[in-house]
Amino acid sequence: MFHIPAIVLLTLITMVPLIYNLRISFYDFSLTRAGSRDIFVGLENYKMILSDHEFWNSMWVTAKFVIASTFIQLVLGVIIALMLNYYSGSLNRLLTSLVMIPMMVAPLVVGLMYSFILNPQFGLYSFLVDLFHLNLSKTPLSAGGSALFVLILTDVWEWTPFMALMTLAALKAAPIEPYEAALIDGANSSQIFFRITIPLIRPVIAVSIILRGVEACKVFDKAFILTGGGPGNSTEVIDLFTYREAFVKYNFSYAAALCVVLFIIMLIFGILYWNFVIGKQSND
Repeated sequence: MFHIPAIVLLTLITMVPLIYNLRISFYDFSLTRAGSRDIFVGLENYKMILSDHEFWNSMWVTAKFVIASTFIQLVLGVIIALMLNYYSGSLNRLLTSLVMIPMMVAPLVVGLMYSFILNPQFGLYSFLVDLFHLNLSKTPLSAGGSALFVLILTDVWEWTPFMALMTLAALKAAPIEPYEAALIDGANSSQIFFRITIPLIRPVIAVSIILRGVEACKVFDKAFILTGGGPGNSTEVIDLFTYREAFVKYNFSYAAALCVVLFIIMLIFGILYWNFVIGKQSND
């Protein structure tokens, strides 16, 4: 009974904006046209999305960003977790605290920090390029491929600690008996890792990938600060594209339809991925 007020409040906070967003996606609501809020257009906004090349470009950029950043974070996170799990005592606590630092920095601050580092006039990056006479561009944000790479790098720097801590928690909770039996049977390190450690921590890894994938789909701060979607639209992720439609072009109904489509896509992929992982684990 004591939880009912909190549940009702959270439901209202979540559902009211969602229902309102869904409602205005069926209208032609734009601040540039008087009285457009009352013009019902049905599925026209959703039809426009299907033929909008900028939307598909932003989805492709977002997909590349999500896949690359999540994969790199997973690999680095597992490696860091294995290293942290090797140590114990005060050293383990110290290293774990140091690893957590990037995750505690706000995404907006991360974007500003990397924009200063990559500044071609006074940034650390250009200083190191000159110091070591590297054959690298001093303006990596001026080219589409390198700009997206920098965007991925900033996300990896910030959120690899999350993957590491989740994996470390799974390693700490893993039972010791399978490892003892494997050592008695003469298993080597790679066999123990791939046949015992990975299956034991697979559920946690699956949850971590879903959480990070969903969060990566919502990246906005770093893209807005570092590149603004440029050069051209090579780093225009879906949230940045939606922002432009809503608060630059003032097409609120079209932006609302974009949010609904993105929500459905993420929900479908999340369910399919979770069923695949859980189904595979059940078969094992």
